[in-house]
Amino acid sequence: MSVNPLSGALSTTTGGSTGGANTDPASQLGESAFLTLLAAELQYQNPLQPMDNTQFVAELAQFSQLSAVTQQTSTLNQILSALTGGGNSLVQASQLIGKTVTTQSGQSGQVTAVNSGSQGLSLDVQGVGTVSVSDITGVSS
Repeated sequence: MSVNPLSGALSTTTGGSTGGANTDPASQLGESAFLTLLAAELQYQNPLQPMDNTQFVAELAQFSQLSAVTQQTSTLNQILSALTGGGNSLVQASQLIGKTVTTQSGQSGQVTAVNSGSQGLSLDVQGVGTVSVSDITGVSS
């Protein structure tokens, strides 16, 4: 039996978050908390009865999984903000492709492409050229 005061707490906390019963994100361990607990666990373990190798490998695998999920969440948030950034959504503007639009100057044509640049969203309109989304006054099928 190991004389490790943190071992039980670490096993209980990480086991609860992977079991699906504990879904509150605030109660789950972050990367820095996990590393702190792992370092403390290694520091206070009984040198005559060290941690079981399989348990140690399992905890390292949990840390690796936590790191991967954190990175995946960050990447998905970046993609989401790129798609919905600004007042006009790129996704919403892309729904205009194939539709006929009318500009403030009265010209009309079919939208062939949507572009996102430093000036904001613009549409390539057949027969008209590049038009800013803010210059569109009407849309028809």
